[in-house]
Amino acid sequence: MKSLADQIYDRLRADIIQGELKPETRIVEMDIATEMGTSQGPVREALQRLGQEGLVERRARRDTVVASVSLDQIYELFAIRSVIEELAIKRLAKTITIEQCAQLEDLVGEMRWAGQAGNMFALTEHDMHFHQAICHWSDNAALARAWHPLYSQIQRFIMETHRDSFDGLEDIADTHIPIIETLTAGDSEAASRAIREHITLIWSRIEVRQKHSKLILRR
Repeated sequence: MKSLADQIYDRLRADIIQGELKPETRIVEMDIATEMGTSQGPVREALQRLGQEGLVERRARRDTVVASVSLDQIYELFAIRSVIEELAIKRLAKTITIEQCAQLEDLVGEMRWAGQAGNMFALTEHDMHFHQAICHWSDNAALARAWHPLYSQIQRFIMETHRDSFDGLEDIADTHIPIIETLTAGDSEAASRAIREHITLIWSRIEVRQKHSKLILRR
């Protein structure tokens, strides 16, 4: 059974990632503690974890608010993510097993199912597990440790942007297929290109949307 701190963390994290708690929303420890029927200790512990993941930040007078992150900051996080995952997948392509490829295929299937059900949160959870597996299976603990702090902010960004950037949510799942194909082939260079193209795809789509918005505004 999860501890109270874990339960509070899970709830607040889900609310932030799904946009139920908007940026700059004030989070009051006492209010959450009262609602959850606990002391402020577990709430404080949960908020510390969320702060480490960049989802909340402590302000003056000990106020805690949901963190705001600019598009430029997210772009930089994706640049860091790309470097980490390219290094990880190059290593993994040389050692990946049939069973591991099957697990990645299963995660794509879970993404597709969640997309068909319109469950964006579940889709992003499976998406993150897919990329986390690549880093963990690379057999390089440093890469896995470097990737983990990016997890929540990347997931939050995907929740905010991908629904409007793809024709259907199932299409998000399909963008992972070339990655599996290159891993199955054991081609480390092709796998590196595939993961880089996958990670940077959203930015080209955001650019197209922004240009389209400007055209609409000019009419």
